[in-house]
Amino acid sequence: MRKTSKLFLLIFILIPSFIYSEAIVNVEDLRRDGEKGFFANLSGSLNFSRGNRNRDSFSIQSSLDYNIDNLETFFVVKRSQKKINKSNYDSATLAHLRLNFLFDKDPSLEAFIQYSKNPFRKFNKRELIGLGARFNLENNFKIGIGIINENEEDLSAISDNTLRLSSYFHSEFLIDENIVFDLSAFLQPGISSFNDYKATLIGQFDFHVNDNFKISLQYNTFYDSKPPSNAVKKEEGFATVFSYNFN
Repeated sequence: MRKTSKLFLLIFILIPSFIYSEAIVNVEDLRRDGEKGFFANLSGSLNFSRGNRNRDSFSIQSSLDYNIDNLETFFVVKRSQKKINKSNYDSATLAHLRLNFLFDKDPSLEAFIQYSKNPFRKFNKRELIGLGARFNLENNFKIGIGIINENEEDLSAISDNTLRLSSYFHSEFLIDENIVFDLSAFLQPGISSFNDYKATLIGQFDFHVNDNFKISLQYNTFYDSKPPSNAVKKEEGFATVFSYNFN
């Protein structure tokens, strides 16, 4: 392994000691589009500290891909929890299923459903059903555009149903022989009012230790122009994720 790779590996090993945050599920980074077969991935993190405050957190995530000639199937599920002095102060659950119907030429047709629950971000649940087109451009650029129906319920059991445009951009940049910078951006404006929108930006370095194991350093930021009551509009975080592919 080259010296630069060894240096990055050392940095990635040390970083988890300093970062105490949660990674956003990066669907575009996890997908094995363009590859045929069955793929399974398991990733997670475990953090703890002891002192004036005892902090514990865990995150576990599993994804499955099954790709054939004209259909790519992707499923991911995630569960995370954080505690201070044994009191739960953050938890989240997410499940996402996506079907990508392939044709001889671009675009392909995507359909997906998603369920998420995160009471500490001031919403009880968020359900999505979406349909759209996916374009594979040159230099590993991928773009998607479509429509989603969003059903969101806050902690007061007040529901809000919104029809949104869905758009995303994804690309990967080779930094070194086993280091990749991954960039994903998502924008979901409301169709009835563009002032009501959600936006997510995810940037991460993927360090491939070998063909199966990688360590990712992620920065993420999420913005909701009309969040649930008493919730902030912007959230951001840093996280380190360890991931293993079973194939």
